[in-house]
Amino acid sequence: MQPKYSAIKGLLLLLLGVAFTPCLAQPVLNRNITMNVNDQPLGSVLHIMEDKGKFNFSYNSNLIRQDSLVNIHVANQTVKDALNKLLNNQFEYREAENFVILRYAPYQLAMSTDKFLNDDQSCVITGYVANERNGQKLQNASVYCRRPIASALTDADGHFEIKIRNENQPVILTVSKENYKDTSVTFLSDVKVTENKNGTSGTNGSNGAYRYLPGDLSGVEKSGVGKLFISAKQQIQSLNLGGLITQSPFQVSLAPGLGTHGAFSGQVVNAVSLNIAGGYNAGVNGVELGLFNLDKSDVKSFQLGILFNVVGGSVEGIQIGGAFNQVLKNVNGVQAALGFNNVEGNVSGVQWAAGFNIAKKLNGVQFAILNIASGDVNGLQIAPANIASGKFTGIQLAGLFNYAKDLKGIQIGLINASDNSSGVSIGLLNLVQNGYHAGGVYSNETTDANLVYKTGTHWFYNIITAGAKLDKNKKQYTYGVGYGNELPVFNFLAFNTEATASYVYQGNGRYLNVLYRLDETLNIKLGHSFGIQAGPSLNFFYNQQKNPVAGYNFVPNEPNHHQTNNPKYTRWLGWTVGINFF
Repeated sequence: MQPKYSAIKGLLLLLLGVAFTPCLAQPVLNRNITMNVNDQPLGSVLHIMEDKGKFNFSYNSNLIRQDSLVNIHVANQTVKDALNKLLNNQFEYREAENFVILRYAPYQLAMSTDKFLNDDQSCVITGYVANERNGQKLQNASVYCRRPIASALTDADGHFEIKIRNENQPVILTVSKENYKDTSVTFLSDVKVTENKNGTSGTNGSNGAYRYLPGDLSGVEKSGVGKLFISAKQQIQSLNLGGLITQSPFQVSLAPGLGTHGAFSGQVVNAVSLNIAGGYNAGVNGVELGLFNLDKSDVKSFQLGILFNVVGGSVEGIQIGGAFNQVLKNVNGVQAALGFNNVEGNVSGVQWAAGFNIAKKLNGVQFAILNIASGDVNGLQIAPANIASGKFTGIQLAGLFNYAKDLKGIQIGLINASDNSSGVSIGLLNLVQNGYHAGGVYSNETTDANLVYKTGTHWFYNIITAGAKLDKNKKQYTYGVGYGNELPVFNFLAFNTEATASYVYQGNGRYLNVLYRLDETLNIKLGHSFGIQAGPSLNFFYNQQKNPVAGYNFVPNEPNHHQTNNPKYTRWLGWTVGINFF
């Protein structure tokens, strides 16, 4: 019975899978939804539609009044029909993976042609673009062919001329302009075959592998470098075409807009991109080389910019820039520059720069003169100065300064700072804003009065100390640093182990005299901010000064100090007693 049961179960699962697969593959705009909403903010209604249709919207929030109250009643109707009712046919809808891009387009375009010249090598099409409602000729409308790739902008009279390589197949021209719905016209020889005012021809790959990307893709154009190098013509194309993206195996450009794809280059993802001076493309899925490279969207595999690289999407692979690399989203791989690397998103991999590295979250390694992570870090930062403004798990290694907002790992540097710490800070000065802080006044067998400040964590803190012997005939001054550990036994009782090294002034500053102390003390806490600390100590004293100075104490002559095999060293057992202020 068991084998039979398993076979039946497997068959049912197979049938369910076959039945369910078309639902998963169904275009978003064709999915059916049911909604009954009265007097709800438009933004909330769009969220409800996302939940019911299992997709996400992408739109410019400045063009949709999300607080306006709307009503919608649809029963088992498509997402597209529901949107037409909700938005009063004022928008155009484009699908990008599981996104629906809402493009404000209340007006309709009309395209007319006055010339179609065709020969064995190419065809030339000229015509006009106008507002369908009033016939007004429109300037700066984008007219483009999806395959082969070609594009043009209309002039002040709405006129265009586009030259297309002849591939003995129908030619589909699409016209796009901001605030207008796309219109497409298909030509075969001298005959106009069809006109599609929804502009959907070829978007599913029948006339070229075109797709749409959600989100704002204007980051590179808005950057300082983009404004300098990307022409107004290309910026107008991007404004008209938005997230429309196609692919090409190869492109060569002399400068942005001067290449095999012309002003349409910002809409093309290339497998191989060679930019002699510089280039502007939609992205790279292979290799890109150039004096400088500008990419609207993602770059994958390898990118080399002798001067710089600016990427509006993410980088996956290896990116090498001369002066700098700037990435507006994430990096997954290796990034190197002689100047700096600036990633506005997260880095998973390695950032190396002769100048500085900037990232949001880091999962990997940063190596530079200055490393900055504005979010969490899990990895390694190596530089003269490191900054992590989130949770830090890993190692910060600095010649000068380390900062971590929430330290979970290890800091090694001259000065280490953190807001909160459950890790380890090793340096001359370790500061933890919300950590262990204590001040105290102590006395020991060497100096009568000592001021001590402790900062760090309970189990590893930094000590700064200064002391003096108050006998006017045997003066002596000390100052030093050290480390300590507090081991709690009860709330009111702890053991403290402290190691310090202090310079001892015995009347002559030309000599190096250093006292090394190891104190093991009992810390009795008598209140929230007051306690007594006392215990024995083990002392080693290194003395270069050969003779005492009148009026000053000479440590080697103190009783109970024992000589070692090295005459410059003495040792003895001592004591410490004092008061702590927390």
